[in-house]
Amino acid sequence: MQEGKVNEMQVGKKVLPQLDEKVNRNAKDSVFVDLFKHPEYLLQLYRVFHPEDTITREEDLTIITLESLFLKERYNDLGFLAGNRLMILVEAQSSWSVNILVRFLLYVADTYNRYIEKIDLDLYTSRKVQLPVPELYLIYTGERKNCPEVLSLSKEIFGMENVDASVEVRAKVLHDSKQGDILNQYVSFTRIFDEQVRKLGRTRAAVEKTLRICRERDVLADYLAKEEVAAIMFTFVDKEKQLARYIKEEREDAHSKGMEQGIRQGVEQGIRQGIEQGIKQGEETGTLSSIRNLMSSLEIPAEKAMDLLKIPIEEQKNYLYKL
Repeated sequence: MQEGKVNEMQVGKKVLPQLDEKVNRNAKDSVFVDLFKHPEYLLQLYRVFHPEDTITREEDLTIITLESLFLKERYNDLGFLAGNRLMILVEAQSSWSVNILVRFLLYVADTYNRYIEKIDLDLYTSRKVQLPVPELYLIYTGERKNCPEVLSLSKEIFGMENVDASVEVRAKVLHDSKQGDILNQYVSFTRIFDEQVRKLGRTRAAVEKTLRICRERDVLADYLAKEEVAAIMFTFVDKEKQLARYIKEEREDAHSKGMEQGIRQGVEQGIRQGIEQGIKQGEETGTLSSIRNLMSSLEIPAEKAMDLLKIPIEEQKNYLYKL
């Protein structure tokens, strides 16, 4: 790399200017999600899960990954439908945690709820509804040895081995696969990246070395040759700051609406007391609007929204009553 070009990076035939020097801590997750947005790679992953199925095509797969309305933040790594037969949810993680089973439980419930709403199923008639069969996969890329082939909610979370629970979740654990298939390549990519980060830190050099080694070893070579992949690995979004800014704007908007409405009402009444009373009522209206906006955008309960808006505990009951 030429001197003076420290903020540029050669990827394929293009030079990417002004990339952030800080490597995304979720770089591997970001690559996983972006990789399987591409229909050809998603089909390859499906074939890892179902090698016996030679009929399903790219157009038969529909991505249904859960997202929050706020900042399009992902709730889970990957969800997709195979026709209307299978609902497949996939999580990739490098740190071992059986809590993934609880998250899977929530993902399944939320995904079914959205599926039912989308195709307008009626659950309150005697006619039986048809739902796609769920399949849950944990792709583990960490260093833990002797991973179980299956994790179950009853055993790991409820502590009830060999006892049927009313609610059960079972997830298949995959940490490698057939040499050269798409899953094996992704796992290889994560291990190469981890090794380079250990050697070089979370630096541009670590990303460059990872991409070079992967190309040399034919690991996701075509995908990693895309210039946008390097940008994905460098992208760093401080969601906490964005959330704080969003909440601050909501507070300011509520106050502004309150002042505006209060002054208008007060002028109409023509007395100072009316102005003060109008401002108070207007601020309350604006705050209620902000609470509802946060509840909708972040998909959180009213109490959490009021905490984020720093509404005093003694005032929250009043707002709850009026929501």
